[in-house]
Amino acid sequence: MNSTNPRNHKNSRGDGLRHCVIALIVFAVVSIACLAPVPCLYGSPLPQAAPAQKALEPDADQDELRQALSIAEAKHELLRVLISQGRFDRVLPEVKAILDLKLPEKYETNVAKSACIIANDLAESRQFSLAHAVLDETLRHTNLNENKASILKIQAFVYKTEGNLDKALKCLERAIELEKQRNRP
Repeated sequence: MNSTNPRNHKNSRGDGLRHCVIALIVFAVVSIACLAPVPCLYGSPLPQAAPAQKALEPDADQDELRQALSIAEAKHELLRVLISQGRFDRVLPEVKAILDLKLPEKYETNVAKSACIIANDLAESRQFSLAHAVLDETLRHTNLNENKASILKIQAFVYKTEGNLDKALKCLERAIELEKQRNRP
């Protein structure tokens, strides 16, 4: 073998070029993924109603509803950033601000999902009592049994993660009861 062959050297120009190309490809893929639109947790933007059409939300002004949904979406993302930065003191007030928007009931599932995601993030950060506070506050503002059951399942996960299996079981049993009630005629 020829020892001067660049393919035989670990730090050859060819290997360096190949690593640069791989790095550029990875950078491009990550950049595209970061620029991709984030799925809208609070539903797609409301369509513009034609003048002759009936409004989607007869009780609420469409512009106010759009604004409230946009605020809720932004606050959800803000919460995720705050948690990632360890700024836990701001979490519960921001959750309450979402709940204070008093979105129409058809968006309750979205609010519940948001709270569950936030609670999961908090559990991953080992902020168990704050996760429970977020879920408890959301439960107080939740009317639909299917949403209450979803919240209780996440609360059970938080209890299980912190090692409190008795409370996890109680939450799961309550969630099952709510699920059964949902299916009754």
